[in-house]
Amino acid sequence: MTGAEYIAEFLRRRGSTNVFLITGGACAFIVDAIGRNPGMKYTCFQHEQAAAMAADSLWRTNKIVGATVVTSGPGATNLITGIACSFFDSIPTIHITGQVNQNEELNYKGAKVRQAGFQETNIVDMVKPITKYAVKITDSTNLKQELCKAYSIAISGRMGPVLVDIPMDVQQADVGEYSEVGFEATETVTNAKPADFLATVNEFFKTGERPLVLFGAGVGLAGAEVETEAWLIERKIPFVSSWNGMTYFNHEAPNYCGNIGVYGNRGANFLIQNCDRLLVLGSRLDNRQRSGNAGSFAKSARVLVIDIDNEELIKYQNNTNYEPGVNFDLSKLAAVLTDIKTPFQSDNWIEYWTNSKEKYFGKIPSSIPEKYGTISPLEAVRKINKVIPRNSIVVADDGANLCWVFQSFFRTEQTIYTAGGNSPMGYAFPASIGAAIYNKDRRVIAFTGDGSMQMNIQDLQTMKFNDLDIKLIILNNFGYGIIKQFQDLYFNGRHHATGEGYSQPDFGKLVEGYGIEYHKIEKIEDLRGDIFAAKGPAVIDIFLHPDTMIEPKLEMGRSIEDQFPYLPDEEFNSAMRFGFNARLEVLRKKSAPEV
Repeated sequence: MTGAEYIAEFLRRRGSTNVFLITGGACAFIVDAIGRNPGMKYTCFQHEQAAAMAADSLWRTNKIVGATVVTSGPGATNLITGIACSFFDSIPTIHITGQVNQNEELNYKGAKVRQAGFQETNIVDMVKPITKYAVKITDSTNLKQELCKAYSIAISGRMGPVLVDIPMDVQQADVGEYSEVGFEATETVTNAKPADFLATVNEFFKTGERPLVLFGAGVGLAGAEVETEAWLIERKIPFVSSWNGMTYFNHEAPNYCGNIGVYGNRGANFLIQNCDRLLVLGSRLDNRQRSGNAGSFAKSARVLVIDIDNEELIKYQNNTNYEPGVNFDLSKLAAVLTDIKTPFQSDNWIEYWTNSKEKYFGKIPSSIPEKYGTISPLEAVRKINKVIPRNSIVVADDGANLCWVFQSFFRTEQTIYTAGGNSPMGYAFPASIGAAIYNKDRRVIAFTGDGSMQMNIQDLQTMKFNDLDIKLIILNNFGYGIIKQFQDLYFNGRHHATGEGYSQPDFGKLVEGYGIEYHKIEKIEDLRGDIFAAKGPAVIDIFLHPDTMIEPKLEMGRSIEDQFPYLPDEEFNSAMRFGFNARLEVLRKKSAPEV
């Protein structure tokens, strides 16, 4: 086998049987080998960024490591945004980049030139900060070992993307018959033993009376979501979730109380701020969850974080209300859940969280139709939620459309996700293409914004050419709504580069040019179920008022329980029955006598 033929067969044997690519001179041998391998397919994208984002989908939907193949130089650098999505969300992907022949490389004849070979670029050093492993193959005898090593690293421990850069001479070299080279990836941190994990958690819950669990994406990435959901329901422990954790359980669970954070559910945020014991399972507690004022998060509670990545635990060392975290492999969680003692809940706490769930969870307060005479995006998302199949795949983009989707979508069996950590504009559409290619029997729904739509609009051709069953929904507020709202708060409503200077095409005419079905939605009644029942690609353009806001939303400097629009003091004080009440503290300081 040549090196290129070995690469194709290696990917086939690991289930990455449809490679997302754009061809080029430096990767042409690999593309040819994939095309000749009877067990392999490839999908041509129109931009390498879209290919990387599509690959990011596959572990989220199928537990398959998504693979890309691109050429050197601009082909490789175009992958970077998609690779970052996988890195920050702990998604395993493998990216194979072609490279120039080694006799054309940098340091040519001893001269340290910027570039020797055509389109030569040192992609390995560029992506090292956002990959678990990145390597250039300089000797064909190392190809088998390095591919096995990279793949093993991608799926081990805290998972993530890897990149293997392969010069053209290595692609053409004879590497012998196919053979597996064993490589077992080992993480540098030794995880806690199950017995130690149990002892810590049981001791943590021992003295509290207002327990709460935060369900993070790490539970699902580790494959422990089914058992964890069953354990929480059986023990009747109230729980909330991060946005990336929302895809791993049924939101109908009687003790699920909503997602938390800057744009989270009010009731869920109130629970975080009123509990006295918060067990965090597999969430890194980024500042979109804790807010920029991270020190105010769960201020009335003891917090215990469980994470496979010890570096994520180190960052809490200076927080006085955090216990020393537990570095634990959550893939072992299912086996020990039954041995966790059910935490005590006071009657007052049970009454509090059940009332909070009843009052705030699943509600869609919105005055948009009455105020502007236009559609509420929350109402539109909820209506779509009701008409699509329960096993649909739902992808959200970024900005305002992401907030509206995650604030109002009610998951039962659907797979719903976004690139939560990197959150680039234009993610949802190519991610939905990746999902649709590997899931021909499931309806795929992609939510995007009018700004995000223009980031990867070229891959309408990929959707059309492959006749993918994707419903691409544009929540169209004619500008970058989340930034407009920020500008209203902090720049006196000066909408530079959002309203002023921003433009968009006539999406209807553009979509027609690709030969794709288009629906313009200006009234909620136009959002009919038959649009989503029909097979095949379609774009649904939902017109919103340009001033449509994200509500609730946290403003800078505030803690997560005090979101805009602000609740009346009476309601707010009642909701902060057990926790530290920042509003009352401000009033107390104002009324204190001067010394």
